[in-house]
Amino acid sequence: MTKTEIKKVIKNFDVLFVDDEEFVLNTMKETLPILFKSAYFADNGLDAIKMCKDCNIDFVITDISMPKMNGITMVQNIKEFLDDIKVIFVSGHNESEYIDVIRELQSSLIVKPINSTDLYKALEEVIQKHNLAE
Repeated sequence: MTKTEIKKVIKNFDVLFVDDEEFVLNTMKETLPILFKSAYFADNGLDAIKMCKDCNIDFVITDISMPKMNGITMVQNIKEFLDDIKVIFVSGHNESEYIDVIRELQSSLIVKPINSTDLYKALEEVIQKHNLAE
């Protein structure tokens, strides 16, 4: 898929970005509202779960390592009430111990720092896994 095709698909969806690093959160606050229908932001897993209950979230892009609750546990909790949520995990570390869980959750992984090429590649993977381009 081209970037234009990916943008066309995701423009119809709402995204929640979750990261405890203020710089990363602020950077994505500039990017995601341009790409998605609506963009929401949280700095921890507990707030993210509440937002997913209160808002119509389609995509979650989340850090794995966060205080209060890690991204894996957060997504597992969200999938209990939003089983079709699309997920991209982000990590500043080699999170190889989570690879199997990430696959089970039909998710993708981006290693920080997040750049546009990696973001689009992860979005394309999720779009294809969930057959969203049809």
